[in-house]
Amino acid sequence: MTVMKLTMINCWIILKTVTLVSAYPSQQFLPGQVKDGEYLVGGDMIFPTHNMMRGVAQSTAGTRWTNGIVPYVMSTAFTAQQQTLITGAMRNIERLTAISGRKCVQFRPKIATDRYSILIKTGRGCSSHVGQNTGWTGQLQLTLQVSTTPQSSHCMYERTIMHELLHTLGFNHEHQRSDRDSFLTINYANIQNSYVFAFDKLTSANSDNQGTPYDYNSIMHYGRKAFSSNGQPTMVPKNPTATIGVKTTLSPIDIQEIQKFYQCK
Repeated sequence: MTVMKLTMINCWIILKTVTLVSAYPSQQFLPGQVKDGEYLVGGDMIFPTHNMMRGVAQSTAGTRWTNGIVPYVMSTAFTAQQQTLITGAMRNIERLTAISGRKCVQFRPKIATDRYSILIKTGRGCSSHVGQNTGWTGQLQLTLQVSTTPQSSHCMYERTIMHELLHTLGFNHEHQRSDRDSFLTINYANIQNSYVFAFDKLTSANSDNQGTPYDYNSIMHYGRKAFSSNGQPTMVPKNPTATIGVKTTLSPIDIQEIQKFYQCK
């Protein structure tokens, strides 16, 4: 899991199926499409078109929420049960990252004096802006698709919500770390042609690994068959005993990285 240095990134996932093995899609927007003035690249992340063209980058501090507090507005379109699931995921992150009972990060309802906040709403796919994004003038959003029929895809799983909330906190995918080639073999022949871009590797110029080891167990890691065109693995751990994309909560390294990024002691 890496901290992003890039201004304004979104995670935009259109779910076709959701499983504990890989709570991520086999369908997404195609690269090169523009959605609400933002350019879709890198799997499930979106850049504003103007930043994409200029390659704008900023320090990690620009994505850190002030004092580790994430104000939010919850859409009333969610049922009471769905709201409880979302806030439960927030409380779990707070509890797991707390040090000696003191919260490292906190999600709370927006108040009048908050300059930045995240709007948690229903919509198509699972998505979140990455970090506080102090250079962004629009409303930051976290979108969670809800089920309309028993068979329809949705984001109402605690693992998926926690994954999106870590994007909100400023973190990227583990399998796109700048050093991932030392830990993963990417099988490009098995990847759907339209989604090869989902395996783009970040650089040290636009991400910060914070000196932590690669984490196969990160909640931010996709599974072995993500975007597979033939049912075969698209990425294989170089450690033969490692599993990826199966954890349902924060790993110890996820916790460590949040604490380091938010300078919690």
